[in-house]
Amino acid sequence: MLKLLRANTWWNTIVPQVLGWVYLCLCVQGEYHKGEGFMYSISTFFIALIAISVWGYLFNDLCDVKSDLRSGKKNSLANYSVPVRLIITVIPLALGVVAWAYVSRGNVANVLFGLQILALWVYSAPPFRLKGRGIAGVVTDSFYGHVNPVFITLFTFHFHTANELLTMLVLVLICITTVLKGIRNILLHQIDDRKADSKAGVQTYVVGKGALGILYFINNTLPFEVFFTVLLVIVLTIVTPPLLVWAIIFAVITYLKFSGWKLADIPRKQLKFKFLYFLNDFYENWLPVLFLIVFSIAYPRFSFLLILHLLMFPGFVAKLISDIKTIRENFKTEEEY
Repeated sequence: MLKLLRANTWWNTIVPQVLGWVYLCLCVQGEYHKGEGFMYSISTFFIALIAISVWGYLFNDLCDVKSDLRSGKKNSLANYSVPVRLIITVIPLALGVVAWAYVSRGNVANVLFGLQILALWVYSAPPFRLKGRGIAGVVTDSFYGHVNPVFITLFTFHFHTANELLTMLVLVLICITTVLKGIRNILLHQIDDRKADSKAGVQTYVVGKGALGILYFINNTLPFEVFFTVLLVIVLTIVTPPLLVWAIIFAVITYLKFSGWKLADIPRKQLKFKFLYFLNDFYENWLPVLFLIVFSIAYPRFSFLLILHLLMFPGFVAKLISDIKTIRENFKTEEEY
């Protein structure tokens, strides 16, 4: 299971981001951590989330055994017999459904959880197999990989603020930013996999449209993603005021890491590859840690969650150390080399 988690992109990307929204709910709502079932609810939710993501990973491999064999792509189930493949795939699905049954949730969360399983199914399995149906595959991947997990979280933990309009505004901005983030990430993934997909006969959106045009599209939509992310930060600052300072620190480190003062001298072609992933770092590493810091200060008895998060998802510390090293290199003079 641990090997699968490490291989699954969800573990280092979507899971910490989703947990970040759990932590936000804990920051703004007190009823969960006052009750005895607080840790139980978090644990069962976490188990359900991980199990379903592992099932999605395995189910995709189950449906791709033949195509991966043609393209030479690694497949986690290729070396097993058909019955064993089915057993391995069903176990995490059953675990996820059982764990979800013990999560304290509402009807909307139940519907979204069902849609998560359905989306993972139609994305990979024939006759639907949306992953090979152009834009339908992009939309479905964005939905189950980015948008829906966040909203399952927010509705499971009944996210709300004291102001109903503010709550609605936060939800709308989260929806916009996760849609943009999801589309950007799946298109970048398809660009990386385009040769193997073409060889395997999988007609992804990038295979059909070409990588260069898609790369231009991503760069043209990236400013909108930045704009709505800034709006989200401003609105969320009303809920958690330290977020604005945290976002400014992230922006400064990002500027220094990219040597912002030199960007005007960098060839336009090179710039198109420079900023493709930096917002992922904000959502997947910085936001969860900030919300946990705020929660730990307000409720010190739960500060162990911050330590646990950093141990399970060391990306924040590792990336921060790497960024600091890069910044130091950026400021070295010729005499220091």
